[in-house]
Amino acid sequence: MKKIIYSTLTLALLSVNTIAYDSTKAEELNTFYAHMTQKACADSKLFMPAEEVLKMLREKKSVTLLDVRTEAEASIIAVSEKHALHFPIENLFEKKNLDSLPNNEPIVVICHSGTRAVLAAIGLKRIGFKQVHVLKGGLIALATEDNPKNAPLLPQ
Repeated sequence: MKKIIYSTLTLALLSVNTIAYDSTKAEELNTFYAHMTQKACADSKLFMPAEEVLKMLREKKSVTLLDVRTEAEASIIAVSEKHALHFPIENLFEKKNLDSLPNNEPIVVICHSGTRAVLAAIGLKRIGFKQVHVLKGGLIALATEDNPKNAPLLPQ
């Protein structure tokens, strides 16, 4: 009797484990991440150095800075560029926010150090945005690189 109970419990546990995830979504993710080898990640054009972002701003190139930090973080240090948008990552994929993003110019995603920006950028690319970049090193890198030589010029 104990063998039957143990066998039944073991079989039940094994069957729960086999249906514990969505295999269709897992296959989609496998296809998406399969090309992300070490070389591909190292050669990725997803990351944009702070110096390049500052240069784009200084040269007044069309670019949208997308800040995905929390409301509390943005209330302390704000990205105040003319074409800056702030959508915390938890609200980024709401339709009204996605509709505010440009399809025809680069979007540079920014967070504190770059981690959330990578997640946001991957999501944006997966749903069809083409010109998405991540500020490499986040606001920390931008603050470090910002100096009189690199800072965007203010209108006179």
